[in-house]
Amino acid sequence: MRPTTANHPLATRSRDPFQTFFDRFFGEVAPDSWPIQEALPRTNIAETDHGYEIALEMPGVEEKDIQVHLQDRTLTVTAERTDNRKTDGTKWHRVEHRYGQLARSISLPSDAAHTGVEAVFKNGVLSVTVPKAPESRPTRVQIKSA
Repeated sequence: MRPTTANHPLATRSRDPFQTFFDRFFGEVAPDSWPIQEALPRTNIAETDHGYEIALEMPGVEEKDIQVHLQDRTLTVTAERTDNRKTDGTKWHRVEHRYGQLARSISLPSDAAHTGVEAVFKNGVLSVTVPKAPESRPTRVQIKSA
């Protein structure tokens, strides 16, 4: 339900037909007053027999703006998403895209190797593969006849 008091920050928006349309369609999911300084990229983490596969969503980020660091079993990914919106003569009715610093630190298990880490950026997703240390991988033991 729409607030009716003139003092309420959403009451002034109801006069703008575009804002009214967006509010009805999307709801008031992200008020303009939310400060967004740093965001956590959505992340998937999977384990295989050979290592760990980590995928981080980074839409709108360019590969040159991504840094990946591994130190003391902590994988840290940082990136910068730049706000390139037009400001000259353009009236923005809603801005929900997040801009600024993206950062995620993931503690890796003790069996994660410190070398051989690979990172690939494609279609807005950063895929990082961290191999398991060779001594921690499962090995098959042959059974001998007695």
